[in-house]
Amino acid sequence: MPLPEGGVYVYRLWTVGSWSDPDDPIAVYNPDGPPVPPPLWTIQEKTWLRDKRRSEGLGPIGITALAGGRIAHDPDPRDVETMLAGLRSREYLLLERLTDLFENDAYIQVLLREDETYELEHGIGPLERFEARATSQAEVRKALLDWAADRAGWQASLLWTDMDRTGPRRRA
Repeated sequence: MPLPEGGVYVYRLWTVGSWSDPDDPIAVYNPDGPPVPPPLWTIQEKTWLRDKRRSEGLGPIGITALAGGRIAHDPDPRDVETMLAGLRSREYLLLERLTDLFENDAYIQVLLREDETYELEHGIGPLERFEARATSQAEVRKALLDWAADRAGWQASLLWTDMDRTGPRRRA
């Protein structure tokens, strides 16, 4: 759905059902639900990106950043800081590390919530997913830049919760 200030808002699908005919489903969307995060690159899109870079005589893309309709390949810290500072309420910033082993691709994303706090999520492959909350843009900036630089112990500054299990735990 287009927004008056520009951009689009995507409603999250709440349920699909039918009042009369099971072969004629009706989708119901939750207008107050959280926005849909930007999608991770598909295997086909990653292949196209890799092939395009090779055809241009360039090396592989290490990280992509997506925010507010803007894409940056191998962003430098200033790009990440600018994208983070430009987030508006209910917008995401996604960083994805692209590898030749698609199942081991890693990502970190941050959502600026309506209460001006940040919700972070990071994962490796389809099975490892963790989330954390932060109130400070400086904390988020540090986590994003340390993750992008692949610094050891980058997770230690926030309390991460395993999204597939219960309970918070510090990640070393």
